[in-house]
Amino acid sequence: MGTAAGHVHARRLFLAGAFGLALWLGATFLWHVTYRQGISLAVILLLDQDFPALLGSLLLLALAAPWAEGKGFTLPKPTAGIVVPLILLLGMAAWAGHYALFQDYAISRDEEVARFAAAYMREGLFARPIPVEWEPYRRAIMPEFFSPFGAADYWTAAYLPVNSAIQAIFWELGDPNLAGPVLLMAGLFALWRVALHLMPDRPDAVWVTVLLGFSSSQLWVTAMTPYAMTGHFALNMVWLALVLRGGVIGHLSAGVVALIAAGLHQWHFPPIFIAPFILWMLLARRWGVAAFHAFTLVAIVIVWAKLWPGFLLHALGAPADVRPSAGVADKVGSLFQRLGDRWQPLVNISRYVAWNNILMVPLAVLGMAAMRWRSMIRGQEIALPLALGCLAGCMLALAQGYGWGFRYAHGFIGPFCLLAGLAWARFRPEGALRPLFIGLAITALASGYLVWRTHMFVAPYAASHKLIDSSEADVVLVDPRGGLYVTDLVRGRNGVPGKPMVMNLGMLTLDQVDRLCQSYVVQLFDRSEFRPLGVPLARWNLGSMDALRAHMKEAGCDKPVQPPLPDTFEDALNIADNAM
Repeated sequence: MGTAAGHVHARRLFLAGAFGLALWLGATFLWHVTYRQGISLAVILLLDQDFPALLGSLLLLALAAPWAEGKGFTLPKPTAGIVVPLILLLGMAAWAGHYALFQDYAISRDEEVARFAAAYMREGLFARPIPVEWEPYRRAIMPEFFSPFGAADYWTAAYLPVNSAIQAIFWELGDPNLAGPVLLMAGLFALWRVALHLMPDRPDAVWVTVLLGFSSSQLWVTAMTPYAMTGHFALNMVWLALVLRGGVIGHLSAGVVALIAAGLHQWHFPPIFIAPFILWMLLARRWGVAAFHAFTLVAIVIVWAKLWPGFLLHALGAPADVRPSAGVADKVGSLFQRLGDRWQPLVNISRYVAWNNILMVPLAVLGMAAMRWRSMIRGQEIALPLALGCLAGCMLALAQGYGWGFRYAHGFIGPFCLLAGLAWARFRPEGALRPLFIGLAITALASGYLVWRTHMFVAPYAASHKLIDSSEADVVLVDPRGGLYVTDLVRGRNGVPGKPMVMNLGMLTLDQVDRLCQSYVVQLFDRSEFRPLGVPLARWNLGSMDALRAHMKEAGCDKPVQPPLPDTFEDALNIADNAM
C-alpha cells in the first residue's frame, strides 16, 4: 500500500462529506421533527446536542474545502514512545471527566444497574439479598433491569456479569471509575497495533487511524461512564489484534477474549463483530481457523445463554415478578421485535457521526468503495469483514435511550477508523496530512460543544440525586411526574440501597404508602424540587397518582426532601452565602 491507487483530492472528500451529511441531517430532521415520528429521548438529545454540532461541522467542512489539500504538519513515525503517552493522557482525561463532566453520577438506569452489580460482587455475592422489611417494596426500589431469577428474595442485575466484575476489581483497587478509562486505553493501544500490522509502510495512514480514534468524543466520554460499551470497543480491538498476530497462541487467546466480551452485558454483541471475520477466513480457505472461531460463537451461546441462566436458577431460585428472558429464542425474538418497532437509523447514525471525528465516516465509506472485488472473494481484503461489521452495527440501529453518540455501534468505532486508514493509504499521497488536521480542528470545536451540552444535561440529575442522598429520612418517595426520566433517580448510594431507601411512588399502592408513613420517616421528592434544579419538563401525568398524593397530604406524609441542617453556625453562614 505504499503508493496511492487513484488520488482523491481533499477538496472533493470534504465537499462530498458535507453534502452527504447535509442530506442525512435533513432527512433526520424531516422524519423525526417535522413529521414527528415519536419524540424519543434520542431525538431530544439530538436537538439539544448533536444537530447544532453537526450543522456547524458540515458548514466548516464545506468552507474549508478549497484549502484542504496540502501537507500540513509533518508527524514523526507513530512509535510506542509517542503513541503510548498520548493514550495514557486520554485515559487520565476520561477518569477526570467522570468527576468534572458527570459529577461522579451515572445518569441512566443501565449504568446504575451495572454499578449496583459491581457493589454486591465486591462483597463476594452473586446477588443482593433483599432485607425482609423491604420485600413488599422491592419493585419500587428497583423498578427495572433486574434479573427474574429469585427476584422475590434477591436483587440481581439483568445484565451479564463481566462489566460489573471489572468495575468491582477496580473498586477493590481504589476506584471503580477507573475501569472505563483503562479499557479505553487497552482498546486504543490495540487499535494502534492493528493499524501498524495492516499499514506497516504508511505511517501517515497509521496516524490517521489512531488520531480518528483519539478524537472520538464517543469513545472518551463513554469511558467516563459505567457503560459496558467501552469494554466492547476494547475487547473487539484486542480480539482483532490477536487474530492478526495468528498462530495457536493468538487464536486461542482471541477465543478467550471473545468469551469474556460476550459476558460484558449482552452476549449477542461479539458474534455480530466476529461473524464477518469468519466469512473472511472461509473465503481465504483457512478452514481450521474459521472452524475454531465458529466454535467460539457456539461456546458463547452455551456459556452465556444456557449455563449462566442455569447457574442463576440454581443459586437464586425460580423466576419471579417478570417472565424469564435470558434464553436464546427470547433474545433473538426480542431483537427482531425491536427491529420492527424501535428501528431508528436516521437519528442514531446522525448521533454517531456527531460524536466521532467528522472525517471518520466519509473516509470509511471511501475505504469500503476501495475494495478490489477479485481480492475480496479470495479473502485477501480485510476491509470486507471490517465493512460488514460496520454496516451491521449501523443497521441494527435500535432505540438506545441515553448514550453519548450511538452506543450500540460503539464496538465498531475501531473498524470505522481502520477502514478510514486503509482508504487513506490507498487514495491519498503519503504525508499530505493537512485535511486530517483540518478535520481534527473541526471535530475539536464540535466536541467542545457536545461536552458542554452533556454537562448541562447531566447536572440537574446529579444535583437531584445529591439532594435525595443528603436526606436524613428513612424513605424518600420519588414522584416522577413532570420530569424527564426522573424515575432513574430511584437508586441507592454507590450502588447499595440503604438509608434513605429511595422508591418510585408510582409503583406503590395506597396501603403500602400508609404502612411506610406509619413505620418510617418519609419524605417526598417531586416536581416542586427537581424542576427548580433544571430537570427537563416532561408533559405526562398519571391520574392514578393524584388520589395517592391527596391521601398522603391528608395524612401529613408529604413533607419534601430537606438537606440536613448545618452542624455549626459557620456552616450555616457558608450555605447562606452560596445560596446568595
